[in-house]
Amino acid sequence: MKKYLFVLSVLSILFVSNFNIVFANCSSYGGSTTCTDEKDYDLQKRVKESDSDKKEQKITGIKKGENFIFVFKVENYKNEEETLKLIDNLPSEFERVSGIGFTEEIKLNGKESKELEMVVKVKDFEFENKSNFEKCVVNKAYLKKGEETKDTSTATVCFGEGSANGGVSSLENLPKTGAEETFVAIALVLIVSGVVLKKFSK
Repeated sequence: MKKYLFVLSVLSILFVSNFNIVFANCSSYGGSTTCTDEKDYDLQKRVKESDSDKKEQKITGIKKGENFIFVFKVENYKNEEETLKLIDNLPSEFERVSGIGFTEEIKLNGKESKELEMVVKVKDFEFENKSNFEKCVVNKAYLKKGEETKDTSTATVCFGEGSANGGVSSLENLPKTGAEETFVAIALVLIVSGVVLKKFSK
């Protein structure tokens, strides 16, 4: 019995330790912390209202004719200079107003990061013959090295006239990162441990 307990304890420690290592590369941007695998490049996308400096993963309440801004932070973790390609073709509901193009070539020195912006608005036809509605659109951007996708990132924009649900977005399930997932992993380890202990205690 003691042998099984010892093995189980070692496996549990290794599992949790490795899980934390996976999420050890964390960075804060736009009011949130993102944890990623060890990698050479990073893309973080946020969105903000045109009259605000606050970058967020999601904004709500955009009206007809109002501009908003997608902000892209691209980072090169390598020591040498790299040329990357940022692609954001925008969903069909949006149109570009100014800023970077749909495809942008970015040159980064070693350990350098750059921030780029695209000014966008919702197409007018999205508001035609509608009232008291809210629609949320997730926009995904891609970071590529040659033809290979190195990273992706999303931001959500909710727009409407009036508010069909009191301003609360229908898209709330954003990916969890960092400590929350660590707690989930620990909980799973404890559950498995309990099952194994129960089996061998009979």
